[in-house]
Amino acid sequence: MADMFSWLKNKESQLSPVVQGQILSNGEPVRGIAVIRDLNYGDKLFTDKCTTDADGRFSFSRKIIKARESMFDTDVRHGLYVEQGSEVIRIFSISSLNTLDFKSFNTLLKNMTCELNNPELGYDLEPDPAKPGVYLGAISKCRFADESVVINKAIVE
Repeated sequence: MADMFSWLKNKESQLSPVVQGQILSNGEPVRGIAVIRDLNYGDKLFTDKCTTDADGRFSFSRKIIKARESMFDTDVRHGLYVEQGSEVIRIFSISSLNTLDFKSFNTLLKNMTCELNNPELGYDLEPDPAKPGVYLGAISKCRFADESVVINKAIVE
């Protein structure tokens, strides 16, 4: 009988692993640029911001929330953007249902290099054996130190 109400309990859900990267423009580090991380869990938005250091490096800590389990799927989104003057440039985005706790996603964001002049690429990521049937695809201007989890990548038209 107790399991009948298990969906009412709060459950931890990862919205973002640790993110570490570097922003470049024409191969040179971009110092003092704002990097924004937008995380969506259903209709909830979590935004944080940091500024690149002298080497263009930035980082965000892991973000986990507690949310009530739902009988329905919840849309989860992760976006990284930079503010360059009045322009906001998307450098990475991914979405899934219910969680973004996937090995391939966690691996990519450990070390990323984002050249602002790169074209956006679409990435097909390796499925997580613990979550069969879940497709993961990302769009990014960044390149990743460990792309062993990338199945395919192509320029986004």
